[in-house]
Amino acid sequence: MSKQSKYLEIFAREAEEQLGSLRQGLLAMEKEGVGDQLINDLLRSAHTLKGSAKMVGLDELAGVAHRVESLLKKLQQGEEELTAELIDVLLVSTDAIEALAAEAHSGGEIRVNVDNVVEALETGRLGEASPAPEPAYSGTERRKTVRASVERLDELINGMGEILLCHQSLHARQAQLKKLQQQIDTLLGRLRRAENYQSLQAIRQGLVDLLAAVEIDTTRLGYQAEEVYQQTMQLRLLPLATVTDEFERSVRDLSRSLGKEVRFAVRGQEVELDRQMLDVVKPILLHVINNAVDHGIEDPATRIRLGKPKAGQLTLEADYEGSFARLTLRDDGQGMDPTRIREVAVRRGLLSADNARALSDEAALYLVLEPGFSTREFITDVSGRGVGLDVVKANLDQVKGDLLINSTVGVGTELTLRLPLSMAIFTGLVFETAGDTLVCPQNYIVEILRVAPGEILEEMGREILRFRDRSVPVLNLAGLLDLESAPLASRRLTVLLLHYRDQLLGLLVDRTVGLQEIVVKPLGSQLQSLEFISGATLLADGAPALILSVADLFAAQLHHGVSPVRRQLAGESTDRRARILVVDDSITTRTMEKNILEAHGYEVVTAVSGFDALEKLAASRFDLMVSDVEMPGMTGFELTREVRKRENTAEIPVIIVTSLAADEHRRQGIDAGAQAYIVKGNFEQGVLLETVETLIG
Repeated sequence: MSKQSKYLEIFAREAEEQLGSLRQGLLAMEKEGVGDQLINDLLRSAHTLKGSAKMVGLDELAGVAHRVESLLKKLQQGEEELTAELIDVLLVSTDAIEALAAEAHSGGEIRVNVDNVVEALETGRLGEASPAPEPAYSGTERRKTVRASVERLDELINGMGEILLCHQSLHARQAQLKKLQQQIDTLLGRLRRAENYQSLQAIRQGLVDLLAAVEIDTTRLGYQAEEVYQQTMQLRLLPLATVTDEFERSVRDLSRSLGKEVRFAVRGQEVELDRQMLDVVKPILLHVINNAVDHGIEDPATRIRLGKPKAGQLTLEADYEGSFARLTLRDDGQGMDPTRIREVAVRRGLLSADNARALSDEAALYLVLEPGFSTREFITDVSGRGVGLDVVKANLDQVKGDLLINSTVGVGTELTLRLPLSMAIFTGLVFETAGDTLVCPQNYIVEILRVAPGEILEEMGREILRFRDRSVPVLNLAGLLDLESAPLASRRLTVLLLHYRDQLLGLLVDRTVGLQEIVVKPLGSQLQSLEFISGATLLADGAPALILSVADLFAAQLHHGVSPVRRQLAGESTDRRARILVVDDSITTRTMEKNILEAHGYEVVTAVSGFDALEKLAASRFDLMVSDVEMPGMTGFELTREVRKRENTAEIPVIIVTSLAADEHRRQGIDAGAQAYIVKGNFEQGVLLETVETLIG
């Protein structure tokens, strides 16, 4: 890099900082007036830009900065009146300075009409041919360089020093181990003499001690590596203000061009996100902010007619939620009408009329995120919240974020983005389905359920399960991914309960493995087109695993319906369902136990007495027997003893269900050969089901 190029790069970074201060100060001055401290800060920034530009030979840029300084002095001395048009002139001048700095830094051709900018600064008015250039510089240096505090750098250096010490220590231990190995090799040839045994024992003890020391060093190295890694990740974090500082300017310019008045406020600008995350978040925020101004907030006349303040209010708030950042954008505009959204979605063929009617008002709002949903026909937000929002959705899915929409017609809209602090690492649940290992980000998981097949119900053409009084659609992941899997188990099923955009979805999988810190790896070109997959990772044992795209799963249940779980279960051969013989002379008890067991996927046959039970046991095969004790002709204890005597029934588990609660009766049940004893007085269906599952699965 030449000396001139080096100085230009330094100037470029300084210019970015000074321009940011200028813009923020100008916007603050428009709201608060010409305060002494504020105008002094603005003059200092303009003066610094002028002097620095002269130092690197950027005379035209220095000339623009000089005239900005002169106009600010006139404001300070009361020779110019503070107006919105004057702020326009000064802001456009900062754009010109930005473009001139970028062109000088890149060595490109100067395209800024400096004469127009100078004329505007001298007259205090923008001409018909606006001199405003396209910002060509903002954010470039942020992507190339990251500033870190001295404290963070010190911590990082200290941590790295500790790691080097541990590394050197391990090298020394390795040398000692090699020396001991050589001694053992020498001694192996002389072991015939008894006195060498003590020497070998001493060497062995030395190895034991050394291995203990190596273990300690390895543990220390692990701790230090983790600490340094965390500190390094901190260096990648930047405050939200890095991207939001320019939003106020964007809101101001857009609202003025639309003849609207909008008060924009940002809270929580100190919330920090990974630099890569900020690059993804910035266009998302800019899009939804512009849409709120353009189509959410009404014009002043309409707002006054509706009894609202003349100026609309737009607020962006940021805070932390565990290991996530939550960004909330609120406006007090028109709101969104779910009825109208459904009509537009059906008319555009995004879903059927039946599916549209099945959606709640809250769920209907998310249809505006679908590709092809044009809000030009949307009665409440006209063309704003649907145009390009499918791109917003895609960007959020890329970073495994979530978007929540709340809106009330005539009151306003609230959009909440929930984002991981880093794109590189997240906590995921590792699970298996159809022999494949996959990962689901933990932040989408509400609970892991174990349900019986009978709990999978049909409702309005969908397969659902009930969860806390809500109907939750169910998907069989193996079927969705078109994987060859074993038949569904006819007993307990494992379901991941997922939450996304205020909706729930049950995902049927084979089994869960556990939580793990997941380092995201990019998919190869051959896998990038995989539906329902957002990335890949290497697990703790080195095995690869694919990462689920939760957004794709929710879209699948909306558009393609759910996989036929109930039909798969019903289509299994009956010998795959556990067969249970229920023996009781009471029709009430027989019926209750039969209904409980059948509802949870078991095939049930009933018998009214011990003799009836023995006949049915002889004629057919059963996996388990549930029996009462006090029955006419043969007690349950006698029946159990008879079952144990017969070769074809000797191994059948037996559960005694009776009102006899004495210890003596329990002993009789055990002596007879029963595996479980349930007292009717304390009887709950959960007790019976858990006992059955314990005995036969």
